Parts: sequence; structure tokens; C-alpha cells
Amino acid sequence: MLEGRKHRRIAGRALVHLCGMHDPRVVELTTVENVSLYGARVNSMRYWEPGCQVEVKSTSGEFLRPVVPRARARVVYCQAVDGILFAMGLDFLSKTTESDVWSMPPRRS
Repeated sequence: MLEGRKHRRIAGRALVHLCGMHDPRVVELTTVENVSLYGARVNSMRYWEPGCQVEVKSTSGEFLRPVVPRARARVVYCQAVDGILFAMGLDFLSKTTESDVWSMPPRRS
């Protein structure tokens, strides 16, 4: 039986640059919905193939703590949300520690 997530997620919205590792010219300014020590849920205007690797970079310096200005991740899933937007699950390739947790501004209604 599924008991929910094992790791706490921080909800909020923050702007990031999403870059394809296979082609660094593929760059998108997008938002992150939530994040944990092990991954994040990111919105995208394009489909990303599950299994491909991406780099997530902070746009403001406020999103990520200074010790983690960027993170490499593997795309776990990419699902169409409303016809023009995709929701992606990312699994960080280098795990962070509790002191490195991303600081996200609270989600506004």
C-alpha cells in the first residue's frame, strides 16, 4: 500500500532555466512547482523525453541556496497538462543534504 512521499517537498513557484544536456542550445525559462532533496516537479512548454538529462539553473540566486546554484537531473516523466503545458518529474543526479535544500518563495494564490 502506498503511504505517500518519503521525503518532504517544499511547495512554491520559482523561475529557473532548464537546459538540455544533450544539446546546450535547448534552453527554456520555466517554473518549478515543488522540490525535495531528491527531485522536483517542473513545468515546461515542450516535451522532454523520459530518461534524458537536464540542468536546472537558478535565475535569481534566491531560488537555490548559494551552495547549489544549479542541479543536474534525469527526467522521470513528462505529461501533458492542458494542451500547451507539460509537467515533468525530475530526479536529481547528485543528491543534496538537508542544509542544501532549495529555498523557494511561498506560492501565491
